[in-house]
Amino acid sequence: MRLLFYTKLGLVLSVLSILAGAFVRATGSGDGCGATWPTCKGKIIPTLSDTSEIIEFSHRSVSGVLLIVTLYIFINSRKLEKNSIARTAVNYLTFFVLFEALIGAVIVVFEWVGLNSSLPRIIAVPIHLVNTFGLLASYVILYKILENKLDSIKNLWNRNFIIISIFFLLTGATGSITALADVLYPSASFYEGFMDDFDKTSELLTRLRIFHPIVSTILSIGLYIESKQLQERFNINTNFLKFLIFAAIFLGVTNVLSNIVLFLSIFHLAMADLLWITYIYVSLDKVKNNLPTN
Repeated sequence: MRLLFYTKLGLVLSVLSILAGAFVRATGSGDGCGATWPTCKGKIIPTLSDTSEIIEFSHRSVSGVLLIVTLYIFINSRKLEKNSIARTAVNYLTFFVLFEALIGAVIVVFEWVGLNSSLPRIIAVPIHLVNTFGLLASYVILYKILENKLDSIKNLWNRNFIIISIFFLLTGATGSITALADVLYPSASFYEGFMDDFDKTSELLTRLRIFHPIVSTILSIGLYIESKQLQERFNINTNFLKFLIFAAIFLGVTNVLSNIVLFLSIFHLAMADLLWITYIYVSLDKVKNNLPTN
């Protein structure tokens, strides 16, 4: 089915767009195209004369293709039954993608980029990240619906899934705040950074960094317990999910102890995205197998 192919393509583009956006933020290249959107310095195809412009334009290009693919899916989904679960999933997906583009445009136009540490930027960054999680979840759900021809996903929304999802969003939000703090107020060493986290004279963003490891630890424990329950109660293979949990923890700890390395930061975000995607995908096997969740 063509719609299934484009859904898979959109999911891949979504991850690439998220990682490209993180690279833009980490390198301070958010002003590479100036305060113009959707053009880059007033041009559809810029001269790409400097590194920051290349980085920012690359991110915009991937996001632009993602928007086109999503709109293609939306238009073609109108052929589906009006009240079908697939069409509903497409509607949510389109909302998240359009909202993603809107947030990106606002951040650029108001110049909440580079070393800008204003309150609006501090608010916009976690909203941006949480929205990407909704975007990824919508793509995974749509893919699973089309792949297995599901007519309902009500079994997905049990208490455990909702709690785990909330902690995923909190982890993403606090992680984005931490990443922004690391860019705006870098530490000379791990020890100095650790002490700054508890120093009352430190910047607010720096002191907020401590919440990310706390929330992510709670998520990791809850996610591991949930993966065991999925395997025991529903006979769902969650070995890859368990591997990703430990891999994400390892990368996160290594990155902090290394005093934040760009490559590790991007890899850690990629692992977090893959973990979220895998959790949604595996959880939907409850629906595929038509098993009760209570």
